[in-house]
Amino acid sequence: MFHSRLKFYREEAGMSQSQLAEKSGVSLRSIQMFEQGNRDINKAQVVTVLQLAEALDVDVYAIINDR
Repeated sequence: MFHSRLKFYREEAGMSQSQLAEKSGVSLRSIQMFEQGNRDINKAQVVTVLQLAEALDVDVYAIINDR
């Protein structure tokens, strides 16, 4: 699921949620909600997902793909 992959890649990058927010330009609250599963990735703007992937230096498909 997206929320667990986002947290996994953030932790792998050695970043806190605040650091990811600063680096990606995505609000801290949005990152918290994504990681808690309280915000649906399907309703997120594409640019948000791209910003997170770029900040984490991972392919966007690695974050969103359920496989």
